[in-house]
Amino acid sequence: MKTHQCPICFGPLEAIPVAPCWDCGHDSEELEHLAQGRHTYAEFTAFGALPIVLCDFCDADFGSYYAAYFGMAGERLVGNDVLGFSRSIDPQSVPHSDKYCPACGHRLAFLNFRAAAIRLNQTAQDACR
Repeated sequence: MKTHQCPICFGPLEAIPVAPCWDCGHDSEELEHLAQGRHTYAEFTAFGALPIVLCDFCDADFGSYYAAYFGMAGERLVGNDVLGFSRSIDPQSVPHSDKYCPACGHRLAFLNFRAAAIRLNQTAQDACR
């Protein structure tokens, strides 16, 4: 883990324990849920190209992000049709530490995913012009 600054806001990162979900895995409550076995985890392909690991809650809620958050045009919601199931994840097989951006409120895995989605979706928009 050599990254020392956030790929979104370029602020400093701090190392923290995480649950497997890239979206909510930084939250201390999610770490409790992991210990209690309350969630299942899976890897998905988002936007037709990008891998992301989500818990069953974040998978169901992913479509509520605004499209612009991931570099897509318009003010609509992303919708759940952007996720394609790839495989189930055994939560014990995933490293349980990552870096976290206090300014953005997400762990590095999600921030890298978001930065890649912005680049991917911006490139797709540029190609349509």
